[in-house]
Amino acid sequence: MFYMQLKKIWQAFLFSFPIQLLLLQVKKNTWLVIIWLILFGFVFQQIGSLFGIPYLFLDPEYDNKVSVFALFIMGVSVGGFIISFHITSYIIDAHRFSFLGNVSSPFSKFCLNNSVLPIIFVLTYLICFIRFQIINIISTDVIELWNTLGWQILGFLIGIQFSILPIYFYFTSTNQDVLKLLAKRVNKGLSNPKIKRVNVMKEFAKARYNKIRVDNYFKNIFTVVESDSILMDLGTALKVLRQNRINGFIIQVFVFIQIVFLGIFRDNHYFQIPAAASLILLFTLIILFSGAIALWLGYWTNPILIIFFFSFNLAIQKGWFAPDYKAFGMDYEHKPAEYSLERMRELSSWKNFKQDQDSTIKILERWKAKFKEKRTKPRLVLICASGGGQRASVWTMRSLQYADSVLNGDLMKHTVLITGASGGLLGAGYFRELYFKHLKDSSFHHYNDKYLNHLAKDNLNSITFSLVVSDLLFKFQKFKYNGFTYYKDRGYAFEQQLNRNTDGALDKKISDYYEAERLAKIPLMIISPTIVNDGRKLYISPQNISYMTNPDSITQQYLSRMVKGIEFKRFFKEQNATGLRFLSALRMSATFPYITPNVTLPSKPEMEIMDAGLSDNFGVHDALRFSFVFRDWISKNTSGVILLSIRDSPRNFVIEANEKATLLQKALSPIGTLYDNWQVLQDYDNDNDIEFAQTWFKVKLQRIEFQYSPQLLSLKGNLINKKSLDSLQLKYLQKRASLSWRLTEREKQSLKQTIYEIGNQQAMENLKSLLK
Repeated sequence: MFYMQLKKIWQAFLFSFPIQLLLLQVKKNTWLVIIWLILFGFVFQQIGSLFGIPYLFLDPEYDNKVSVFALFIMGVSVGGFIISFHITSYIIDAHRFSFLGNVSSPFSKFCLNNSVLPIIFVLTYLICFIRFQIINIISTDVIELWNTLGWQILGFLIGIQFSILPIYFYFTSTNQDVLKLLAKRVNKGLSNPKIKRVNVMKEFAKARYNKIRVDNYFKNIFTVVESDSILMDLGTALKVLRQNRINGFIIQVFVFIQIVFLGIFRDNHYFQIPAAASLILLFTLIILFSGAIALWLGYWTNPILIIFFFSFNLAIQKGWFAPDYKAFGMDYEHKPAEYSLERMRELSSWKNFKQDQDSTIKILERWKAKFKEKRTKPRLVLICASGGGQRASVWTMRSLQYADSVLNGDLMKHTVLITGASGGLLGAGYFRELYFKHLKDSSFHHYNDKYLNHLAKDNLNSITFSLVVSDLLFKFQKFKYNGFTYYKDRGYAFEQQLNRNTDGALDKKISDYYEAERLAKIPLMIISPTIVNDGRKLYISPQNISYMTNPDSITQQYLSRMVKGIEFKRFFKEQNATGLRFLSALRMSATFPYITPNVTLPSKPEMEIMDAGLSDNFGVHDALRFSFVFRDWISKNTSGVILLSIRDSPRNFVIEANEKATLLQKALSPIGTLYDNWQVLQDYDNDNDIEFAQTWFKVKLQRIEFQYSPQLLSLKGNLINKKSLDSLQLKYLQKRASLSWRLTEREKQSLKQTIYEIGNQQAMENLKSLLK
């Protein structure tokens, strides 16, 4: 008896409408389930943690604040995703459940029973959000924290309803259910021409063939009723289904128009929704259009998609679309620069080498003149800033502000050259510009914390928003810069947001720094992104620096004539190289796949540019190359060289035991190991180069490092007692900031306070004693 009751309960559960829908999604609509799993992976911090993607969901910002309105927008996006999931599932699979033809409001019944995944996700998201906020804002008053969280959760739930209810009421008000249609003539649909009768009969057959057993379903949230699988009228049921499909298509068109509308106002920061909301909007698009394709093409879906893919690929190859991302300020209408070995050798001639070397020696002489009152020779400082997104940008800015203020301005006074990659070079470039403003106006306080806070503002919302509303569909908006016209893409979005964050300080052409560098008022800065075509470096500077691209005459004669890089200024002279926007130059150095896209330059064949960190993430190689070229002058005119390395990662890492790997992990191990240890391999090479440099330098070369290695700090900057934390809090607070263009408040505080770490304070004392 007990076994029979248990079997009956099990069958009632197994053949309930919610469970059958869930099983159908897993079995047939796997792509829908995968999208849900990706979202769960983000929320559980199991996918994209290295790049900070989970933080976009657990700490969403709108207008640089995690606020009620930010959560409301998140709720609207999640609600739109949920209703799109219901619509797509309904128009694809509703015909498989014949009992829907017997119920009133079939769409609402379907949505209610199809809500297993949505409900679990909403509850999971809220739990993870609350947990993250509690850990992240550990020093906040408990009552204030829960009051804030309460309003934010309410905003999220209201946002979901705000998105779902209008579409839900549209469906329920425009769709005629079976009870209304039965009052009309049953054979009205079959009285149409023969071809329509045949189509209806095909639908009948399809419904009968795909019928899935359902014993019960939720009539409302609190009521479960048995289902009647015997249709009162197939024609009537199918008419209801077709009406729902039409409404689904109308909703899809509405969403598309909405995205185009948002794209028109992309430059208005009020329309730049949280990055996580943009990602959910992207998934919503995928669901809607994939469902539409599957519905209208049926068994022809895969062949048609393959044909479309190759056709689109061919169209891009022929240049019928404009997927290329350009460097602003350059002339793409002029005849492209010849990109060949012969031309590279021509531009890297000994004549150019000697001319540029002499020109830079004059800059060094002007730098030396700043210390004419001193009896001893000055020490020359080379600053190397590592890459690493906004984390590196803020850390570099913080280190330079702190060190230069402690040294009363002597750090920048002693610095001759700044090199590096990605975010680090961006932070160094921003501080150099603030220092330059201070030189022109002594009342300008370039150490003010507000400038660091400006640099730490979100720069990911605009990029992700642009990706969804523009880049993935089509680019139609244009703008003018320096007399040339370009498309607004996510490269433009990155630059504009950075420009807003820094109050327009960096909105200059590279040539605007020529005179200040030439007169040694500010340090030289060499931006050196990687050329994808051949792996060489592209050396960008307002000065002529061909000596960075080829060896001197003796080396050429006896050792190597290989051209190791391309000097941007000479190579693209006819394409207005000096008019390059400084923000575009920084963007080229900070290119990251799928976020800040690779830049294409006007050459033949086209030159494609990628992140400088690909070849040297720490800038050490370029600094040593510069030192080697001017080694004789440095030896005669300085008392030594300080290589100040500002790193967003510790140089000595803990060796951990390898965990037991799965078969897939073992198969991917060579690739994964190379990626994980890429910076470590560069460290080994840089250390070797520094050791070799001691053999050709006649003065002492000393290396000082500021390293970002987080402490356990409260938001007020106080050290936290480890015993007062649980394991989850301890694990989170010991994490380094993520590799992203978006930082949480905890990460910002971590980057600010880590300069007080013992190792960094010792480095500061060493730097102070050397410059004295």
